[in-house]
Parts: sequence; structure tokens; C-alpha cells
Amino acid sequence: MRHLLPFAAFFAASCLWAQAQLRIVDYNTSGARTGLSTVLAAIGAENVNGIAKPLDIISLQEQATSGADTAAIVSMLNTLYGAGTYASTTLLGASTGAGTQTIVYNTKSVQLIGQALVGTATATGQTRQALRAEFQPIGYDSSSDFYVYADHFKASDDATSANRRNIEAQAVRANADALGAGQNIIYTGDFNIYKSTEAMWTTMTASGNGQAIDPINKVGNWHGSPGSFLTALTQSPVTSARYGGQTTGGLDDRFDFQLVTSALMDSEGLAVITSSYHTFGNDGSVAVNADISTANVASLQSRLTGYTTAQASAVITALGTASDHLPVVADYQLPAKMGVAVGSTPARIIRGANTSASVTVSNTANVIAASGADELDYTVTGGGAVSGTVTGTDQALGVGNTYQLTLKSDVIGAQSGIVSVHSPSQGVPNPDFSSAINYTVLDHSQPLFLGQGGAVTLTLDFGTVAEFAAAGERTFAIGNWTSTLGDTAGLDLDSILTALQASPFATDLATFSDLQAGNSLTFHVTMSTDAIGTFDQIYTLQFSDEDLPGAANSGTLSLRVIGQVTSVPEPAVTSLVLIALALGGAGRIVRRRPGVSS
Repeated sequence: MRHLLPFAAFFAASCLWAQAQLRIVDYNTSGARTGLSTVLAAIGAENVNGIAKPLDIISLQEQATSGADTAAIVSMLNTLYGAGTYASTTLLGASTGAGTQTIVYNTKSVQLIGQALVGTATATGQTRQALRAEFQPIGYDSSSDFYVYADHFKASDDATSANRRNIEAQAVRANADALGAGQNIIYTGDFNIYKSTEAMWTTMTASGNGQAIDPINKVGNWHGSPGSFLTALTQSPVTSARYGGQTTGGLDDRFDFQLVTSALMDSEGLAVITSSYHTFGNDGSVAVNADISTANVASLQSRLTGYTTAQASAVITALGTASDHLPVVADYQLPAKMGVAVGSTPARIIRGANTSASVTVSNTANVIAASGADELDYTVTGGGAVSGTVTGTDQALGVGNTYQLTLKSDVIGAQSGIVSVHSPSQGVPNPDFSSAINYTVLDHSQPLFLGQGGAVTLTLDFGTVAEFAAAGERTFAIGNWTSTLGDTAGLDLDSILTALQASPFATDLATFSDLQAGNSLTFHVTMSTDAIGTFDQIYTLQFSDEDLPGAANSGTLSLRVIGQVTSVPEPAVTSLVLIALALGGAGRIVRRRPGVSS
């Protein structure tokens, strides 16, 4: 339907093409018929468990052995989602009729690792060669590889056809079993099977490396059966033909499947989201042998992101013109991805510091919904000078979990440690992380008066000085003692306290910071002699370590400054009087500061 293309183009532009959970489809399209583009766009727009995304893999049956049908479908999808987005397998298996099988895949979400044909097509045995393709999700490694088998088993409900179906099943199982134990395998195709008691089903589900499991566990006699099988029926969507050769009869058979191995059923790593498995366009409202045009359009429209009721109705119509099968759709969760961020740690700390390394672990799987990726299980461990162990879990789309690992601070000197993170979760690429932590532990600073033998008190004595005479200058030095253990923190002088409000003493002593061990600063003190008296001033100096983790008070030094200022001796009174009389009269005696003329 041409009017659906604008929506599909919008949907493609808004999608995150980086890793996302996988939407896998099995579809016997009987070629590339009218309405198929509408159906494929709608499957990509269907919201299931909060997930709506373009198709990642489409297993196709009844494709032209020339490859023309598959090429047309690739073109349809690239028209919807952008040139070069989709590609297809290149092997075209031999067939005794009804075409061959191919697989179309989204190159932005998976890469094709390899492909092979399985079995031999003969007139009396296997009808068509099966196709096996190995894929790897983009951004993951070989531990997340998975295989898709595209099959089209012999049709018809008779003993000869059933036997030929079993011959193909035996070929497929032998091929899958040879891949080894624990492989991620998805068996897709038009199985043309009517009941689970048939030999072909027994062969596919027999124990062994490649044992097939029905994700929805709907086994029994599917043909014409209502009840629990109704929503699983895939053929036929119509009761009257919409194109030549189309099978009719309404929905009455479960022919189309996605079976998986146990590795995809454990909800770990790459795994099928069982609740997502469904027959597209069959919501269970269609009676057995009825045409899906009678389906609940409102039900479909409610799941199609951005679709109107009219557009949903057009999708139902397109399902009837595109094929005589309905597509089977399932979403698969991706393995978790591990992201680790180690916060910056100080290059230097002080003995006894309560310091830690911050470690944030997150599940960075780039998915649309948290259910689209496995949970990330992990263990964070510190080694060497870093201590602590913690285990945790993180879901996709979260902000991660942050932990603090302790940095050892009881030994002075250079320290080396390591932060390690390991994830045991299945399929996690790069499940091991490590980061070195290097830092130095310093001893506490220790202030001293230089040249005083480690004394914490110092007295500067100006002695006795005559009034107005020059008192000179006293100097002293403050140092930061180097610890016998080696590295020592810098020294801060934080405050200077004095007892007197007014004092004849003046000093250039001032607060300072980060005086390195072995270094010193020299200061000066002067005394004014303008006032007579005995003076005693105490300066209390309070110190601490430089501003690093573990910094503490380093104690105090006490500086005492003393001095005495005495008056200038005055001449005898008698002599002054005689001098005054000699000058001719009573005079006034004036005391002047030395050096000041009259």
C-alpha cells in the first residue's frame, strides 16, 4: 500500500541502528507478491513487549531459484529503511519444485559469518536443500554466533510425503548435531507438518546436540484444531484465492515454525523471548477455516506504532494478497554488554586516609527495551593496594551501579593496585576488565623551628634597648621535618594567634600552604622603642597537612618575643639651673628626644 511508505520512512529514520534485540521472521512468501512491502513494514512497527523495530532476519521459502524474488524483497526493505541496509544469502539450494530457501538480513544489526547447503534434493527423498546461515550480532564476538536453518519440507498429508519430510529432518539434524553441543540454533521454515506425532517432528526434537524445542510448547494435532492451537495457525489467511495458485481454506494448519535449541531457551545470553513468539495477523479471533479479513483490526492497530485503523485494515488485506502463509515472528534478547568506568584517584594521599577508588559497572547493551538484553552479572575485585570484592547485576538501559574499593594507606611510599571486573554472563564481549591504580602514601607533616633541635617553642629576645634607639631585627625559620619513613606531606600554617592587642613587635610571619618536606621559610621580627616598658608577646602557630585525603592537624609551634625599652638618662637638676642662671635669668627646662635640636 503506497500510503504506508511515509510512515515506514519515518520509522526507519527514528530507529537506533546500533545493536538492538533481534526480530526474526519466518515467512513463506510464495515469491514477492503485491502487499508484501506493507506486511514487512507492519511487522517492523508492531510493538511486542515494548519492542518495535525493523526486521533483522527473514527466513524465506518458495523463492525463485534465480534469486529474483529475494532480490525484490531486499529492494523492498531497502526502500523502506535505506539503501544498503538489507542483504541476502547467496547460496540457492537445489529443489524438486516450489522454489528454494533464502535468508534476508539487516546488515546494521547482524553480519553473515558463513552459509552452507544441507542435504541433497531428490525426487524420492529430500524435496529441497535446506540452507544454513551463521550470523553474529554487530558489536559481539563469536560466543554470540547463531545459526539459522531455512527449510521447506515436503507438502501433503500422506505416508510418502511424511517419509520424505523425515529424510530432510534427518539431514538437518545430522548437520546441526555436528556443530557441537551448546550451539544457538534456530530452525525456521514451512514444515508442512500436521501433527507432532509425525516421524519428522520426532527426529527434530530427539535428544542430541541440535535438539529442537518449540518455544511456545504447542504440540499435538494442529490440523483444524481450535483451542490452544488457534493463535499458532499460519495457513491459509484466505478462503478465496487473491492470486493464481494461492492455497485457500482459511486458517486451519500450523505449518510455519521457529524451533530453537536449549541454548536459546535459558534466558541467558542470546535467547528467544518466548512471550514474543506469535503468528503475525492472527490474534486468535479468527475461527478455524475462516478468512483473516474477519480478524480484529482494532487489536492489530493497537500494536502497530503510528498506524491508523485504516492502515491496520490495509495490513490485513495485504496479508491475504502477499502469500498463502502468515509470517511467524519472534524477538530474541541479546547478550549483555559490560561497561566499566573507574573514577580518578588522587596521586598522593596521607597515611591513615579513608580513600577509595570509585568503580561504576553498567550493562551497555544498546536495546530498545530492557528486556531486549540479558542481565549483566559481574564481580568487582580489588588487588594489591586496592581491597574489596562485590558482586552485582545490572539490567540494560539503567545507569549502572557504583562501588567504592578501599585504597591501602597504612604503608608509606609508592603503592600499586588493580581494579578487576569479570562477567560470567553468556555471550558478553570482553567480559574481563582491569585498570591499574598507582598512588603514593605520604607521612604526616611535622613543623619545627629550624636550628632548634626539634623544639616546638622558640624565644626571640631583643634585650634592653634605650627609648628611641634602634632595636635591630630578629629572624627565625619554620621548616617541615622529613619523615624517616620517606615521603612526607606538605605543611600548611593555618592560623597565627596572639595574646596582646597592642605590641611593639612587628613581623612578616603569615600563613602559608604546602611547604614541602626538607624546606623552610624565614621570617623577621622587629621591635619599636617608642614606648618604655617590658614586653612579652606569644604567637601560637597552628599547622596541618597539605590539602590531601587523610590530612590532619600537625600540631602547634609557640613563638615568644620579649624585649625591654628603657628611658634615656636626664642631666642633673643643679647643673641645669646654673646654666640657666648663667644665661641671664630663670629658664624653662625642656626634655627633648635625642637628636632633635632646640
